[in-house]
Amino acid sequence: MAETAAAELVTVSVDDRMVQVAPGTLVWDACEKAGVFVPVYCAHKKLEPVAVCRMCLVEVEGVPKLQPACATRVAPNMVIRTATEQVRKFRDGNLEFLLVNHPLDCPVCDRGGECDLQDFTQRYGPGRSRTSITEKVHFDKAIPLSDKIYLDQERCILCWRCVRYYEEITGEREIVLQERGVHTVVDTFERRPLQSQFQGNLPEICPVGALTHAKYRFRARPWDLRRTASVCSHCSFGCNIFVDAREDQVARYASNDNPEVDDSWLCDRGRYSFPEMNRSGRVSTPEARVGGVRQPVSHREAIERACGGLLRVRSEYGPEAMGVIGSARLTNEEAFALQWLARDVIRTKNLDHRLGKLDKLAPEDFALSIAEIEECDAVVVLGEKPEAAAPVLTLRLFKAEQKRRRKVSRVAVDSDPASLAGQLPANGRIGVVVHQQDVAVARKLRAELTTSTRQVQVLSILDQVNERGCQDLGLLPEWLPGYRPAPAGGMGTREMLQAATSGKLRALVLIDPWAELEAEPGFREAVANVDLAVVLAAWPGVATSEADVILPGRTLVEKAGTVTNTEGRVQRIRPGVEPKLAFPPDLRSIVELGRGMGGDFGSQPLAGPVFKRLAESVPAYSGTQGGLRAIWRAGI
Repeated sequence: MAETAAAELVTVSVDDRMVQVAPGTLVWDACEKAGVFVPVYCAHKKLEPVAVCRMCLVEVEGVPKLQPACATRVAPNMVIRTATEQVRKFRDGNLEFLLVNHPLDCPVCDRGGECDLQDFTQRYGPGRSRTSITEKVHFDKAIPLSDKIYLDQERCILCWRCVRYYEEITGEREIVLQERGVHTVVDTFERRPLQSQFQGNLPEICPVGALTHAKYRFRARPWDLRRTASVCSHCSFGCNIFVDAREDQVARYASNDNPEVDDSWLCDRGRYSFPEMNRSGRVSTPEARVGGVRQPVSHREAIERACGGLLRVRSEYGPEAMGVIGSARLTNEEAFALQWLARDVIRTKNLDHRLGKLDKLAPEDFALSIAEIEECDAVVVLGEKPEAAAPVLTLRLFKAEQKRRRKVSRVAVDSDPASLAGQLPANGRIGVVVHQQDVAVARKLRAELTTSTRQVQVLSILDQVNERGCQDLGLLPEWLPGYRPAPAGGMGTREMLQAATSGKLRALVLIDPWAELEAEPGFREAVANVDLAVVLAAWPGVATSEADVILPGRTLVEKAGTVTNTEGRVQRIRPGVEPKLAFPPDLRSIVELGRGMGGDFGSQPLAGPVFKRLAESVPAYSGTQGGLRAIWRAGI
């Protein structure tokens, strides 16, 4: 097989470097494989070639004219030269033309330091301009296209990337080319505001400073930023991002291309959620109620008072009078440690991480991966919830439909399977995308549509960043880690709140209480009514106002560990910023609570050792830290 594959490759020479590539490969990609850099403006890995900027022209032996590397396909024994005198002169002249009307505002341009025009001019361009700065044609500057994006028409080099992005990636066509010749500009039609929920991708595909983020304008230079690879915390899709931080503040989120998940795109809700991480008024000091008055204490004393109170409640009322509520924003390591604290140390059955109950997942409910949507012969999306919960899913569906020519059907959740079957191919692979709230409908649809010639696979979409990981690792009353049945009788979140209000529950441990939980009717009364409320939180809220013991918590951009996306892909997150005040990570605080009550966790409270332990408990997680999907066996 290896010999056959090698025989199908094409051998080409790039600046005397021999390289083998697949037939039909672009010269640009062949040069990249050979380790030869070719400058481009209009070309983009996710867009179709158009060869309008002409910056990538190279010599091809036997061809009289220079050829665009971004639009020319390789041929057997092709000889490519990228650094000849002819190529050098053309790049020099091309850059001189691009700079004729370009403003000299690099010192105040947000793209300064990461601008292709700036970099290529330094590397390939002329040493001086033959055009006076007073002869430049001027265009409009700092045009607000929306509350998120600004356009500077003077900086635009007409690469068309933004126009093509709207045509090929979103299908919304919000930006167009207007006027002709030297007066050509990009703009929205009739200056209408951008409406797309994916417009934040525009500044990233723009090779210059023509399109910029409103929330990043004049905030930092790239050399001021510390870049950290992480995962977007806005939903369960698991889009890969870079957290760009300046000192202790997040300056922006940037996309970090993962073809298996996000395909390099982010939704605006996720991209522009970073200001939440910079909020002032953090919970920064441990507190405990001493003599009926809550006051600042050391971290050790807060842990000791929390453990002493929990032991006292358990001794007087039993573990059934105690409850533990986590959050879908916990890392996998924290979720695993928290369920250990609840089940093995406190010995309570009452633990949860979400408000409502959902059907138990099974292997067939997440058999389809995100990237495999493009490989299906047809895709059925049940209702509006999946795309509302995970917006970047919309772009994957559009790509499957427009570029892969797959049939995508958006139908109501209660659609008749029989009539739906007549609209689908009789043979091949069918994908069903559903929100987990409606997973029972997807199971029924899968059973009725599957035939001897038609395979049906389901992808279930969840809501929160690590909701899938919390389920997999047993932060639930009904399931142990790995979806093993838990002893009956455990209470979920709403049942615990009701029990606390009525006096049946006497102690609550709340880890990272989230906004929807604190807005739940009766939440304040429940926390205030228990004998002991231990709260670990990053931000003050209802829970901290009523707590007896408070431990400072960290946000996801301050944590190290892993999270699991909706398809079961385990991805690492890293600290992008450090808290202003030195307090222990949440994982350590959770483990210390357990150890203070006599529990033996058996490993260091660090992400690496804890993940190793959880993988031993849940074998599906073994070997997944490199960003792989957890592989579940039937019968979980």
